Amino acid sequence: MLVAEIVSTRLSQKELEQVEKLVKMGYYLNKADFVRSSVREKLEKMQILAVRDVDIRTAKKEVLNFLKKTQLAYPSDIATQLGLDLTVTMEAIGQLLKEGKIKE
Repeated sequence: MLVAEIVSTRLSQKELEQVEKLVKMGYYLNKADFVRSSVREKLEKMQILAVRDVDIRTAKKEVLNFLKKTQLAYPSDIATQLGLDLTVTMEAIGQLLKEGKIKE
């Protein structure tokens, strides 16, 4: 059984006019069809990441191994690739820098 929920939102007059124009041009059945389509499109583009709960020691090992293979990466990329919390990743990088195990 499909469960749906009604969600209300406000659009500016200009936005509403643009949506109505697209409906009149036949791109969408109605305004609701436009909104559903827009939400689906946005959700397809977004990526929900699962963040693993690891201690700092484990994070340091994983970050160090990652950087040995990759050489250069932004902390956010490291966190994403390893499934780590960005704060934990930053802390791990900071400790690895202090220990001289990695360089900026």
